[in-house]
Amino acid sequence: MAGEERGCGGGGDARWEVTRAREVPVVDGYSFPRLTKLMNVAGRHITSYLVDLLLRRGYAMNRTADFETVRDIKEKLCNISYDYKREYQLGLETTILVKNYTLPDGRVIKVGTERFQAPEALFTPELIDVEGDGMADMVFRCIQEMDIDNRMMLYQHIVLSGGSTMYPGLPSRLEKEILDCYLEVVLKGNKDGLKYFLGIPKGSAAFTSG
Repeated sequence: MAGEERGCGGGGDARWEVTRAREVPVVDGYSFPRLTKLMNVAGRHITSYLVDLLLRRGYAMNRTADFETVRDIKEKLCNISYDYKREYQLGLETTILVKNYTLPDGRVIKVGTERFQAPEALFTPELIDVEGDGMADMVFRCIQEMDIDNRMMLYQHIVLSGGSTMYPGLPSRLEKEILDCYLEVVLKGNKDGLKYFLGIPKGSAAFTSG
């Protein structure tokens, strides 16, 4: 489990680690096993989903033989959308999101909305028929289960590590969704309270790569 320790009030350390498919709170060097959560979506699920999406686009893909090639496509071209519905609509109406990828046999394929559709499963597991919370809901729910004195420190120090957290756009999307959850569940829609949330200006990065 990799993570960067950052100081918090009172000389202590508190952070929320999202590592591989596991999420765990750490305070003053101690983890909380009872609050450690396992996500049901990992890198192989996203690669497999990307294979499905490319097959739907009409490309001849062998689920076994081409798995490593599709994994390379995922690592080089995929990203997390900030606003999934808006970007999906943009992808349907324009070609601005389309990227080319050269297969090992020399063929060139076009990858469009699939670039962010595949990793969207991290936030919306039902896209791949997996039950359970997405990343943002899980982080929010588990931090809220911590004692109230440590919650804000954990929100301020969310550490991302592992391959499935390395997608461009993931930190800003995760922050946005956690803010949305906090606004709806804790603040009951009172946006004035957001200025106290995270302890930083809204929109600033609160995430560290481990």
